Amino acid sequence: MGFIMYMVIFIYGGMVMRSVMEEKINRIVEVMISSVKPIQLMLGKILGVGAVGLTQLAIWLILIPLVLIGAQMILGGGQDPQQLQELAAQANTLPTDQMQDFDLNQIIIEMGQLNWLLIIPVFVIFFFGGYFIYSSLFAAIGSAIGDDMGEGQQLMFPIIIPVILAFVMMQGTLQDPNGNMAIFGSLFPLTSPIIMPSRLAFDPPLWQVFLSIVLLVLSCLFFAWLAGRIYRIGILMYGKKVSFRELGKWITYKS
Repeated sequence: MGFIMYMVIFIYGGMVMRSVMEEKINRIVEVMISSVKPIQLMLGKILGVGAVGLTQLAIWLILIPLVLIGAQMILGGGQDPQQLQELAAQANTLPTDQMQDFDLNQIIIEMGQLNWLLIIPVFVIFFFGGYFIYSSLFAAIGSAIGDDMGEGQQLMFPIIIPVILAFVMMQGTLQDPNGNMAIFGSLFPLTSPIIMPSRLAFDPPLWQVFLSIVLLVLSCLFFAWLAGRIYRIGILMYGKKVSFRELGKWITYKS
């Protein structure tokens, strides 16, 4: 699930950014903002692409249980756990193909014991929260740059760093799900959409889960406001190379 979030942020966030850039380059946005406010246009873009992501997520949620059930039926998942332990004791004498069947059955059994009633809804919340935060930032970057993608690389760098850092931290989280790094990563809003799903299988304290969700929701509101301040200026700005200092000025401009 953490890896899915990693891919979603880059794939759908990039889709939002490219869509904003295309509308700006083609001057279509100048017609659209005559009917709606820039912030409404930006949120509509984010929610539209998010609907595509939701459809794909729903397909994953349906297919994964079906694949697991099918694999369990094919591999004879009805074996008694005690029999599996006896097989493990005889592991040195088992053929390779039987060892693989035993390992896969063990994985299926362990996955069936997870608290999916908590994992799935919490993952959906972090899916939307992580997508909304990063797609807002990508939309702001898309509005600030023109048709020169090289110019956008510099502005995208601060957005990409937390995502890559979270993906690296996720490897350590699986080794020590209750360590300081895992707790910090699952609470920090820019990394929690990737880190917290990777901790859910280890039953983290519920207060950490709820606190992480609250911080995520507040961060969604903050970054939507921040991106909207940049978007309203950048979407009509042409022929000027934008720097971080310039973005800071746009945020403070009065409506």
